[in-house]
Amino acid sequence: MEGYTVGDISSLLNSAPSADTNDLFASGSSTNIFGGATAEVPLTEIYALPPTTGKRKRQRSVEEEEEDKKEEPKPQLTPEEQLAVDKRTLFVGNLPIGYKKKQLRKLFLEFGSIDSCRFRSVAVSDLKLGKKVCIKANKVNENATNKNGYVVFTDQNSVSAALVKNGTKVEEHCLRVDKVVKSKREESSDQRNSVFVGNLPFTVTEEQVREALSQCGEIEYVRVLRDRATNLGKGFGYVKFTDTAGVLLAMKLKDSVRIGERQLRIQRCKSKVTLDNKKNASEAKKKEGEEKAAAGFRGRKSKSTDKNLFKTKSPRKPKPGTKPAGTSKPKNLTKRKFDKKVNKASKKGMGSKKWSSCT
Repeated sequence: MEGYTVGDISSLLNSAPSADTNDLFASGSSTNIFGGATAEVPLTEIYALPPTTGKRKRQRSVEEEEEDKKEEPKPQLTPEEQLAVDKRTLFVGNLPIGYKKKQLRKLFLEFGSIDSCRFRSVAVSDLKLGKKVCIKANKVNENATNKNGYVVFTDQNSVSAALVKNGTKVEEHCLRVDKVVKSKREESSDQRNSVFVGNLPFTVTEEQVREALSQCGEIEYVRVLRDRATNLGKGFGYVKFTDTAGVLLAMKLKDSVRIGERQLRIQRCKSKVTLDNKKNASEAKKKEGEEKAAAGFRGRKSKSTDKNLFKTKSPRKPKPGTKPAGTSKPKNLTKRKFDKKVNKASKKGMGSKKWSSCT
């Protein structure tokens, strides 16, 4: 470029704007360093523009805002306040492991405004780092295929309305949607229409259990108990049918239901009332035993440390050449033997004083 020397641009930027610099960028100037089209904006206006900050600030997502809220210390709720929150909470089970909070919120937003969403039962690959760090870094256990979630609504009626999503398929996972707090009537209904399923493979999925028992009737939900750390099954679970007919048919077919090479063990669920009665009875029996022990009463069964108190003395060993004690017969003399002895004594001249004791 003609008329340009080294250091002209740096001197222009470091110096204050003047008439000469404006003439430099003016139209038709022979000293235009850029050549071709010239700038029409005066340099004074260029200096007046606000400085740029570089990258734009990224808009925060809903998930990040909820995480910030979690980090803030929450006030402890009273039992009554916690119960009120639980009544507004919906349980969502068997969610895909890669499901996001934004997707979960969108799934239930049609039933009412949502306060918060959270995930639980996520099996991580490294327990030393902690669950929060592993979840943010997406370090999930390779055996994990599902997780559970909770949705807290603003209104309690939204929970009852959202139950229609139970059994909905999301990425080939049948969701289990249920209330967190149930009435006694709902709990008794769950017990009547449910069966216990044992001898399950550790790597079993809810879909496999549902397929194995689908011949017994319409299934409302399947619950497989899993280990929190590895997400492997514990070998048993529960299946709830829509009515008791499915339970009766499952009990008839219990010897022919298999998953792979395993024959399932199917039993009817015991009611919570029966289990509570047994628990109360055992606690009452234990308390009664403690009271008797405190009073010094020994029951039919004594402790192993008290066996020495009930030992009897062993008999002494007899001297060599003698009969052991208790083996000699008692001297029960009959009349005939008595007369015989008296006659022998009279022949020997013994007095009657000695034999007077025999009478």
